[in-house]
Amino acid sequence: MQSPWGDDEHLRPAQAYGGHPVSYESHLLPKERIVGLLDRAGLVITAHMVQEPDNGATRTIATFLALKPERP
Repeated sequence: MQSPWGDDEHLRPAQAYGGHPVSYESHLLPKERIVGLLDRAGLVITAHMVQEPDNGATRTIATFLALKPERP
């Protein structure tokens, strides 16, 4: 399924840790796409962290902090 944000990996887990039922969707977008979306929305990235895959992980994880600039 294509997300409204473009092609991405789409996850819909049914169980969380411990077997607890959950219902949510997760769209895994490339970090460059997230930066573009934040910029287009007028947000300023104030910090970011990139965690490269290790120990059997298969994807890079990027986390962003962004804020909406104050109006003059």
